[in-house]
Amino acid sequence: MKLRIQDLYYKEGSFVKRIVIVTTIVFFGITGCSRGGPTESEVRNTLAKYTDKKGCASSLLFKELPVKESLVESNKHILNPLVNVGLIEKAGNAYVPTSLGMSVYDVDASGFCYTDQYVITDITVMKEESKGDLSPALSGAWYVSFKISPNNVREWVKDPRLIKAASLASIENITGTKSFTVRLAKKVGDSKLIVADPGFSFSPGIHFNLGW
Repeated sequence: MKLRIQDLYYKEGSFVKRIVIVTTIVFFGITGCSRGGPTESEVRNTLAKYTDKKGCASSLLFKELPVKESLVESNKHILNPLVNVGLIEKAGNAYVPTSLGMSVYDVDASGFCYTDQYVITDITVMKEESKGDLSPALSGAWYVSFKISPNNVREWVKDPRLIKAASLASIENITGTKSFTVRLAKKVGDSKLIVADPGFSFSPGIHFNLGW
């Protein structure tokens, strides 16, 4: 809280009178923890399980490498763009990863990853939920806005032919920043901040539909 004092003058008849105006300025922000709100560190830790993940170009086609010969003919619309960007190459009747492809391949994702991390920025506590609106299990709830963006997106994923081959993909979805407002809360007797918003999800990555 800060006080600002202003001097204003006005003329009344032949006299100049002075008015002193005291303005109270209140700053609200992530430091709203003074009112029991979450700190920026708490918000980051709570959202970490959603954002500490890779963004990958995935498909059942890449569950095993080299790509099975039986799947090649019906999936050239996927294989050719990946050849063009240098992730795989043809070896006889099969397709094998290049050194670039192996460096970004993730077997758990069944794909090639174009970013290794997502970052959270612009965290702001928008409002605190009224105590009267809380369920008995919660001691507090807040609506928090933030942005999520990929860190260091690799160039090969920006190739238009690769994006066209993927399902519902766009350069904006791959490289852009997404804005969210999410309800976070604390349970009675527990200081841990949780996501209390069933509508919130964050599932990065693009997908190629397998042809049989």
